[in-house]
Amino acid sequence: MKEELTFYECQRFNHWWLVVMMVVINGLFIYGCIIQLVFKKSFGNNPMDDIALVVVAVSFALFTVSFLFVRLDTVIDKDGVYEQMFPFQLRFQFTPWEYIADASVIKTNPIGKFGGWGIKYGFRKKSYTMSGCYVLQLKLNNDKKIFIGTQRPEELADFLNKLNADRKQE
Repeated sequence: MKEELTFYECQRFNHWWLVVMMVVINGLFIYGCIIQLVFKKSFGNNPMDDIALVVVAVSFALFTVSFLFVRLDTVIDKDGVYEQMFPFQLRFQFTPWEYIADASVIKTNPIGKFGGWGIKYGFRKKSYTMSGCYVLQLKLNNDKKIFIGTQRPEELADFLNKLNADRKQE
């Protein structure tokens, strides 16, 4: 019996310096809420009213917590390529091999090429990246491109070679 070829990668947000910065900003908002709401002193030279301060503090805290849940899942098998950036995409996006002219792992500059990490849409291209500079580049038959970030470029390149060899045998 033939072995089923499947590649799976789950990436999470790992910019520790940004997490530290967000924790510091949240701490500042919590401190401001305590000063202004508990001790009834103005926080800053031009303080917000109490409700606005609480709304901004809670909103930023929720934004910070959401970073704990952001992940990029990639699944590649004999049927095609699936990608999902949860929680922004609730379902996997699927691209069948019939629509893909070429698939390769490349090194790129996400800031220069896509405008940074995350989900980015451009003219005839989409990118899904979390961090790093390696991506799976899918060139589609309609000349569009899809870029999916990877933290395991060597393993993914080996997998694509095995999958291509297996698909040619069928």
